[in-house]
Amino acid sequence: MTYDFQDMTMSEMLRDPMIRLMLRADGVSLSDFASMLDDAARQSSKSSRNAKLAIPAPHIICQNASQMCSSRAV
Repeated sequence: MTYDFQDMTMSEMLRDPMIRLMLRADGVSLSDFASMLDDAARQSSKSSRNAKLAIPAPHIICQNASQMCSSRAV
């Protein structure tokens, strides 16, 4: 037996009866869930854009700046 798992769209998630049952059981409104999905999508998009730009993490930038400054002082 094989399964074909695919990511659901936000619209599909909001219409899915099992998800709606879980939201109701957890006391989460559909609008709050939609807002959370939208926030997660924006954050994911922002992260992937930064990864494509190859922006180093702040601690790496600071280490490189310190090394460059100390090498100039010599």
